[in-house]
Amino acid sequence: MARAFALCAVASTSLTESTDLLEVTATEEASFQCMNPLFRIQWHTGATDLAQLLPRPSVHHDLLRCPLWNQKASCCSASLEPFQLRIFDAHRDRFDKQVQVLEEYLSLMLKLRSSDIFEDAVQLEQDFLDRAIDAMRSALSHAKPCILHLLAFVAGMVCFSCQPDWVDYVWRNPLGQVTGVNVDPNACIYVDRGCGTFGHTVQVAYLHVMESRLAKYPAASLPDFSMFFSREALCEWLRGTLSLHPLAFQPSEVLTRRLSREVPAAKGGIPRRQLDTPLTAAPLGNSSSTSLPQAVVQATAIPTSLPLPQAPAGPSSPALAFDPARDGLASDFRMRFAPG
Repeated sequence: MARAFALCAVASTSLTESTDLLEVTATEEASFQCMNPLFRIQWHTGATDLAQLLPRPSVHHDLLRCPLWNQKASCCSASLEPFQLRIFDAHRDRFDKQVQVLEEYLSLMLKLRSSDIFEDAVQLEQDFLDRAIDAMRSALSHAKPCILHLLAFVAGMVCFSCQPDWVDYVWRNPLGQVTGVNVDPNACIYVDRGCGTFGHTVQVAYLHVMESRLAKYPAASLPDFSMFFSREALCEWLRGTLSLHPLAFQPSEVLTRRLSREVPAAKGGIPRRQLDTPLTAAPLGNSSSTSLPQAVVQATAIPTSLPLPQAPAGPSSPALAFDPARDGLASDFRMRFAPG
């Protein structure tokens, strides 16, 4: 028994020493240039079975998702691309599901139009329902262009993880946390070009639903698209929400970075706004994350509390503006974006 205990102790000590060595090696290799806090779960750990950023900038010639960084020193490598694609797909799925909620609500209104409830309603109420149906159809017809423009922005943010000079494009607080991304106004204009009409028609549709007793009859909710109601609201949402949360996962989800099918696609319920709640710009189901899931903490060799190696001390302000839409249009995430 004593011998077995001794062997276990030796094995435990060896494992601890191995883990410590991995942490020390990863720490020594890592550069703050490839440790953008927005992509914290992708930081280099020294492990070989993880999809992660490079420890320091390096030149590659085989990048498919973010080819803009080929022949340039960047933090990305081909081994990271499956995870980048999964992140992009998670954003796309979330946007598609939001539109699907509108389609389902329209379907419920159409079914109501064929019911006895509609037949028993006065003519004015019937007209109000018809107007809400027409408005919802109009809004849905403009959804696809909006999604394509949004996804170009998303693709650019995913590729922002490659940027070794990320400090020049963000605001940082005294703790080194990124509090804002200096998004170029041209990116806002590009997204608004595709989403402006959608935002206007959705706003009109919601107003018609609110004024119709029959249109509010379905026991369902509507998503919050108020961030598209004006260019100002859209730019604020792009800068304050979407750009600060480029990883399209809920904080409560179990995240892994392993190059296998274990990496889950974004899931969870679609955020829905009850008809009697006020419209406020919401992050389309992606909330702020101040702490990492335990699964990620355990899978990461470097402790998540480790300061950025060689990171500039104190808060900082951006010296340059970043255009995610431009970079997104130059990327390749297996779909054709709307031209700029």
